[in-house]
Amino acid sequence: AFQPIFGLSTLGVAFGNFISPVFFFVLVMFLISLAWLKTGLARRFALWMISKAGTDSKRVLYVFVVGSGAISMTMSDVPSAAVFMAIALGIFAKLELKPGSQFAKSVMLGIPIGALIGGIGTPAGSSINILGLIMIEQNGGPRIPFLSWMAIGIPMALILLPTAAWILGQVFPPEIASIGTQEEIENEQHQLGPVSSSEWKVIAIVGTMMVLWILSTWFPALDVTLVAMCGGCAMFLPGVRLFSWQEAQNAIGWGILVMLGGVTTLGGASSSSGLARWLVDSALGGLQDVSTLWILILISAFTVVIHLMLPINPVIIVVIIPPIMLLAEAAGANPALYALPVAFTASCAFLL
Repeated sequence: AFQPIFGLSTLGVAFGNFISPVFFFVLVMFLISLAWLKTGLARRFALWMISKAGTDSKRVLYVFVVGSGAISMTMSDVPSAAVFMAIALGIFAKLELKPGSQFAKSVMLGIPIGALIGGIGTPAGSSINILGLIMIEQNGGPRIPFLSWMAIGIPMALILLPTAAWILGQVFPPEIASIGTQEEIENEQHQLGPVSSSEWKVIAIVGTMMVLWILSTWFPALDVTLVAMCGGCAMFLPGVRLFSWQEAQNAIGWGILVMLGGVTTLGGASSSSGLARWLVDSALGGLQDVSTLWILILISAFTVVIHLMLPINPVIIVVIIPPIMLLAEAAGANPALYALPVAFTASCAFLL
């Protein structure tokens, strides 16, 4: 609303920038999260992973970090963390752990850290990834295929997840050697019963979406957001009907969607007004002659530190990527080479 008042853009441009494919992608991510949670599939997966870890507390910590990261590759970070946190709290209660427990600290820090890291594994793992890819294309950069992102994101997640778990285990060494007996976890699994038809429907829909997302690498018509929208619609079809629209409406974070639209339109204003260019020039100007490796390290570090001033991840994407791509062009490099570290690092909001 303030953009036309301050002469930054017309009202039509300001409102036009409010809606983007990311808006609808995030909408579907809420539906996928609801499907995982309502059917109990997320809890089944979490309990299955914990059952494979045994009762050793150190191994359990790794499972909580890696497990939340694995779910987060196709589901939003917050519900991914919520599923594992609910199970963790149940374990803490049975063990009668008190506030201040080293084991509990490591697990409860590890779950959100794991979810954030896992989100970078695939473009579908976070709305930040999709926003980054769209910003790269909108600013004259190349289209980054789904599989190309995974070729970078999956190895990063495979390295960072166990590393994070190891660091947490060193900083907060567990004061207990075991989390109890294996039978307790098996009893919880038994209470869930066999995989239900609703769970199979979720597996089929999300699995089909993942296959189509990967195929979009070779068939650009299979747009990531388009596939997500079709998958979201499929959840309401007769014979599937995983939930009603009222249930979906209650599960969707409308405030987050409005915030996302707001930062998208502000990102457009920051780019057109020259603010974004000034920010990057102030921090990274004069780096054209520096080696590419050092530039990538500096861009990643800059993106991490700027979370202190811009604590909302979508803002970082829309403010930083356009001028970073201009910096790449000035250095004669592929714009995506400089922009992708921003897209990957923006999701890792560990400072706040």
